[in-house]
Amino acid sequence: MRISDLLKLSADNLKRRKGRTILTVLGVVIGTCSIVMMMSIGEAITKSNEDMIQSMGDLTQITVYNWNESPDQEPITDKVIAQIQAMENVKVATPIYQSQYLNTITVNAGSSGKYEWNGWVGDSIVGMYKEAIDDYGYELIDGRYLTEADKPFTVIAGEKAAYEFINPKRQWPHNRVDPYPDENGVIKDPFVDLSKDKLVLKARPVEENGKTIEKTIKVVGTVKEDWNKGYETYAGFIMDMEDLIELEEEYIKVNKIRVNKGKNKERTYNRAVVKVTDMKYVEDVITAIEDMGYNTSSPTSWLDEMEKQTQTIQLILAGLGSISLLVAAISIANTMTMAIYERRREIGIMKVLGCEIKNIRAMFLMESAGIGFIGGVVGVAISYLLSFILNHVATSMMGPSYDINGEVMKTYISIIPVWLAFAGVAFSSFIGMLSGYIPANKAVKISALTAIKND
Repeated sequence: MRISDLLKLSADNLKRRKGRTILTVLGVVIGTCSIVMMMSIGEAITKSNEDMIQSMGDLTQITVYNWNESPDQEPITDKVIAQIQAMENVKVATPIYQSQYLNTITVNAGSSGKYEWNGWVGDSIVGMYKEAIDDYGYELIDGRYLTEADKPFTVIAGEKAAYEFINPKRQWPHNRVDPYPDENGVIKDPFVDLSKDKLVLKARPVEENGKTIEKTIKVVGTVKEDWNKGYETYAGFIMDMEDLIELEEEYIKVNKIRVNKGKNKERTYNRAVVKVTDMKYVEDVITAIEDMGYNTSSPTSWLDEMEKQTQTIQLILAGLGSISLLVAAISIANTMTMAIYERRREIGIMKVLGCEIKNIRAMFLMESAGIGFIGGVVGVAISYLLSFILNHVATSMMGPSYDINGEVMKTYISIIPVWLAFAGVAFSSFIGMLSGYIPANKAVKISALTAIKND
């Protein structure tokens, strides 16, 4: 018997008992819809976690610390960073230098120094290896990165740095320009043009009798605001680490500050950052750095923990959804068993006419699989509708959520990927076929003569 004949025969048999078929299919619809929706909630949780982690920082970035209190542990030095840089799959490694001796920093703009920018050097001015700034991941808005040809005190400014310059001779709020749109949607220009105006950086002492160090700085680029990188991308400055250290050493010298350099004369750093070529290598690099005795932190560590929690939640939700599908499977088995008892004479005639046993079994398996397939397709379609409604309601009631940079993050309660839709239909079809297996075996064991005689 051809497959097309079996399919037609199975479809005709399902149509003959529409009421029973519809009720059985309805059970599969509920079961499929339950398991798909439960899994979709888990997918939404995973997506939400990934979005949150990505908003927290670059997934290929590792921060290295030296929190080990052991006296034998080597501090983070240029030598250590060179060893990390030499590791496989490391794109760039650089210290993040923030002076602990420089305090208040003022930058005057304009030929007369009319406008002032004030900041705390620990947050506002960051030093890095000049050659690493490009690879670190700062996003340029305009201008360029630093090059080896740049003279000392060439810097890159944060996106809103120009708006931090105030006119100290005016009263608030007229002493500054807001970097955000006004009631007419217009963003006003700042007082200064960082690329054209003369800029003088002043390292001012806290002590009344201290001496101020002045350096002329040149801005060659502006980076996009990114709080994952640091405050410097908002309203600070990024410079070559050697320039920042030169400024610090001159400040220490003229103000006669006592510095305890310890036994090791090498320059040491509180932290460093490492950028890996691809996220899949992050764990390997973290392991290698920690084997050196240093502590690390990376957004991927949070992602791994969240993925484990999400997998547990998905298993629980899938288990709850499977209960409904189990009930549907029992219903399919019951329907097929009843169908076999009602069609004993039909089965007997088919055997007498020489129909092969495998074809009789295949006919009943196709009927049960057909019930599962139809229920799966309808269940998945309803799941998409419910998912759309839930997400629409969530957005309307909960409102938008924001990441660390103030960007809007869409709220999802349910996400049904294509693979889940196909898996739902395939699984329900398989459950249908599995549920009909025992009844189908009973059908082929019925004696032809007994079936015809006792009908």
